[in-house]
Amino acid sequence: MTTQNKLIIDRILSTMAEQKASDLHFSVGSAPVIRLNNKLISLDNEEIITKEFISDFVKNLLDEDQKKTLEQKKEVVLAFQFQKRARFRVNVFYQKGVLATYFRLIGDTIIPLQKLGLPLTLQQFTQLKKGLILVSGSFGSGKTTTSASMIDYVNQTTSSYVLTIEQPIEYIFQNKKSIVEQREVGRDTISFEQALSTITQEDVDLLFISELTSKKIIKEILNIAASGRLVIANMEADTIIKTLELLIYSFPTNEQQQIREELAITLAGIICQRLVPKIGGTHIAVAEILTSTAPIQSLIKEGSLYQIGNIIQTSRAEGMVSLDWSLAELVKSNQITLEDALNNATDPQQLKYMLRT
Repeated sequence: MTTQNKLIIDRILSTMAEQKASDLHFSVGSAPVIRLNNKLISLDNEEIITKEFISDFVKNLLDEDQKKTLEQKKEVVLAFQFQKRARFRVNVFYQKGVLATYFRLIGDTIIPLQKLGLPLTLQQFTQLKKGLILVSGSFGSGKTTTSASMIDYVNQTTSSYVLTIEQPIEYIFQNKKSIVEQREVGRDTISFEQALSTITQEDVDLLFISELTSKKIIKEILNIAASGRLVIANMEADTIIKTLELLIYSFPTNEQQQIREELAITLAGIICQRLVPKIGGTHIAVAEILTSTAPIQSLIKEGSLYQIGNIIQTSRAEGMVSLDWSLAELVKSNQITLEDALNNATDPQQLKYMLRT
């Protein structure tokens, strides 16, 4: 990379890290754009991005295997460590026939589980010896951060062998009481499917997989969870019901009953979260939580998923938390506004009722 371009990159990434901007976009013909407090801001003091600038940056960013992936698939995702200041998830892709890049800031440290502000049920999940825990949410909801905090809690508190399969590796774990090994798809293994194929014959206590992208992967993680391992998996869905639907309906109709039965047996819980604007700036995680109980298992087997919401609302003693209850608690503690709570509520009228009682 030319000295001039390196200075530009360093300056922009420094600005992003200092201001805690969540995202950065490089697109040919435009100034760099960051997302700060959920608003897109053009860095008009920087020069307009050119094809030559992005090509020079990408050439130096990617290794040879990643360059081949970009050539074959027209996009590649990787993690990039900027000095010792910040770590980024980087997407390199084509738009309108030219290269573009997108950066997402990853926290430079793993947030302790107790400091996420989420219910204690998450700690209880990490103490399980087997079963499937799904961590879901829409893009940018913080689910990777939550999964990392749970994994590191295990790392700090138990003597376990932990294996992660990720694309890309975002948070870096240091061995504490546990051994944590991280495999990156495309670099350490050809695919998620290949990495998962031998797990049931390996000495793994906790498996983390960063995404469920195919029927084969879902089948494998159900088998691994059923074999006596604890599995944490991330999914992109914005409610618990949609998380279950996405998983089950990935299969053809004639296979769904079998999947529901396997899921009912192996599922330990679901954490579905989103980020809500916090009073005073930044965001706060809010979650709805499902735990596995006999009624939940029966509803999953029967396919009566829409009745699950009623059980969540009435099962706080079992560690379940509804989204509206979580929002109400944050309003009561003056952490979020009523307006933002209502904008995110499943049932705004129910939320108002909770705030009156």
